[in-house]
Amino acid sequence: MVTKLGVETPQLENGSRRERRREELRERIFQAAIKLFIKQGFFNTTVEQITEVADVGKGTFFNYFESKEHLVLKLTEAQEAVLRKVVAEIESATSVRSLLQNLQHQIAAGPGRSQLMLRSLLGCAYTNDLVWEKFKHLLALARELISQVMRRGQELGEIRVDIPPLELARLYQQMVFGTNAIWSLHPPANLDEWIDRTFDIFWRGIATEARPVPRAARPVSSPGKEQL
Repeated sequence: MVTKLGVETPQLENGSRRERRREELRERIFQAAIKLFIKQGFFNTTVEQITEVADVGKGTFFNYFESKEHLVLKLTEAQEAVLRKVVAEIESATSVRSLLQNLQHQIAAGPGRSQLMLRSLLGCAYTNDLVWEKFKHLLALARELISQVMRRGQELGEIRVDIPPLELARLYQQMVFGTNAIWSLHPPANLDEWIDRTFDIFWRGIATEARPVPRAARPVSSPGKEQL
């Protein structure tokens, strides 16, 4: 409908409402899939099971996702958003330690809900070309973004300057990836505790000696029998 002023506000409003409904439905399908991935893994979950939990038709699923693997791509998009949010905070940061530690927790928050889910998602990344290419792109982007955080830490005198920021970012990725991967293969254990324990050791390796290491934001438990 066009008003006397020639402004097509009703159409725009209806269009906006349709887009919102589409996004809500897309998110509902995605969350239904995540629930199943947590419970039974990626490979053991079928599109039919996802549509049943989401209460939509199979055709509707393919209107929003080309394949089951495209649900994993959406998960990587969420990880990229987490990384960009952290980088946006570095200019005003007076310390990067908490940023890096919290980032590790946020990265693990999605797949870290389930050891089975994490194992199967890694398997999907290694065996599916589409997901593998996206995964490689995300790793490269993450390394570049994390290097900006490391550079800021060096400017603040918080991180040693004898290692280039990009190399520090790669070491950080090794620590994050290794912690999550080994945890996923271990008998049930608290991932947050694993993260804090490994991050504390990692931080002591990259922090400057002139600046004392602040206490962790989360309590760090003593190593127990559950640790490999």
